[in-house]
Amino acid sequence: MSNTAGSMAVTNLEEVVNLLGENAEVSVVGRTAFMVAAERALEAERKDALFEDPFAKALSGSDGLTMSDRLGEAASQFGFDGWPEFHKVWTVVRTKFIDDLISRDTAEIPQMVNLGAGVDTRPYRLDAYKQFKASYEVDTAEVNAVKTAFFSHNRATSLCPVVNVSADFCQAGMLSEKLTEAGFDSQASAVFLIEGVLDFLEEQAEPFLTEVLGPLAAPGSLAIINYAIGPQRPGTFTSTKLKQLLEGLGWQNLQISVFGDERLNYGRYKEGLAPSEDWAFATCVKGAVGPTPEAQEQ
Repeated sequence: MSNTAGSMAVTNLEEVVNLLGENAEVSVVGRTAFMVAAERALEAERKDALFEDPFAKALSGSDGLTMSDRLGEAASQFGFDGWPEFHKVWTVVRTKFIDDLISRDTAEIPQMVNLGAGVDTRPYRLDAYKQFKASYEVDTAEVNAVKTAFFSHNRATSLCPVVNVSADFCQAGMLSEKLTEAGFDSQASAVFLIEGVLDFLEEQAEPFLTEVLGPLAAPGSLAIINYAIGPQRPGTFTSTKLKQLLEGLGWQNLQISVFGDERLNYGRYKEGLAPSEDWAFATCVKGAVGPTPEAQEQ
């Protein structure tokens, strides 16, 4: 973790927003990043915290925690009746899950691509990032402007070069173009982190995955995909549908984990509640050869 946060007061999000003025306008979807930061901050303040995040509280903004509390009031709509803390716990569990995967499984991978990065602080706090030649943090121009100003104003030192990339995930071809312009090497393996994105893309979710995890992903790449299962609506996948898509693109060793199972729990899931099949992660590795004939026929 960078020593910056521990050695000086951290300028909060409001001060940075005031400095940016009209350039700090962020959509409702973009502001969910501040809600997630608020939820990470709550965890970081616990004595038994599963991770450290010295910047999370300052990144929460004035309404990050309020947004989280409002979501908790609708817990029953998400299948968590009587558990208003469900999303706070989900954020903690998924953050720890991703941290552990990156720390354990990426030693031979030279670059990171974080899609829908929001105000992720991993390049400033997670030691595994020291091995990356670059971390490409992809989001909207508005979110990137706020994040860039925040870390710059706080003189935060990243553990690897951070390259902020602004792209519209719904515009075909833009992501590939912007990543290439930023220096991403499609001939080298990469970690592709897709967290909290697919639901918002709706009908564009499948074309987005096909673009990102197709020619852009070299053999040996690792994909970490947060997705929704459950009742089908735009942006959701059944496990079978996602498996077929990934295998058709040459990905192998698929593992599915759902909120509350052995891998997505960490002792924080509500006791007595069955794991939720609607909140899930898929992890897989890009194979050294093309898709199998069976996958091509599907």
